[in-house]
Amino acid sequence: MAEDKKEVAHSKTTALTSFNDDLLSGGTGLEETTAEDFAIPFIRVLQPLSPQLQKQHGSYVENASSGDLYNTVTGDAYNGEKGILIVPCAYNKKYIEWIPREKGGGLVNANHDISILATCTRDPENRRNYTPAGNEIVETAQFFVLIVSEGAPQQAVLALTSTQLGVARKWLTMLRMARVQNSKGDSVEAPMFAFTYRLTSTVMSNDKGSWNSYSINQEGPTEISNALIARDFMSAARSGNVEVKQEQQNDTTNDII
Repeated sequence: MAEDKKEVAHSKTTALTSFNDDLLSGGTGLEETTAEDFAIPFIRVLQPLSPQLQKQHGSYVENASSGDLYNTVTGDAYNGEKGILIVPCAYNKKYIEWIPREKGGGLVNANHDISILATCTRDPENRRNYTPAGNEIVETAQFFVLIVSEGAPQQAVLALTSTQLGVARKWLTMLRMARVQNSKGDSVEAPMFAFTYRLTSTVMSNDKGSWNSYSINQEGPTEISNALIARDFMSAARSGNVEVKQEQQNDTTNDII
């Protein structure tokens, strides 16, 4: 029942409608927009204390459960066991500076490189890095992906931090090992978008507790139509033409990892 509801809610945002050519001839009205005007969604995995699971919270999603995958723009939640199909398009590593949640939260700087860590103090208890000003530096593996489970492909970002960085390393290894044949029949390294992957959730734990994380497995070759879209998205992301509005996660997952 819950799964059907999520699928219906998602299909409403991607349905195609026939339209009179005369009405289409004047353009869309979005010609003056730029990348900064749009919010590219993040895919999050919901935790027990995520606001999407709290009925009194404005972000509450009916029928969503801990472990579901959540689209921060459409508000859709997808069954974490079934997962969604994604095509990876581009990757970068970020060292993002945040005001800690307990001090009000908020983004300070999303453009640091690894050299920022040399100026930080690492708290051995919570394994976090802090600047002299007391802000937190969060190492973030950021993947630009297409969601291709159903309907038109949708751009999104998958940002992995903390122990989820291990998931990112495994996925990058899979991507590096992937091979395709070129027009001469030679085996060559595959572009990221050559294969489609299923993103699901799984439970991880340590001595501090348990939490929901991601699991990524290869499904098969990417359809040509999706590969063409993914190639264009890759080019845009690599050239800096994709505006990512970083979002600080509001659950307490990092408190136990």
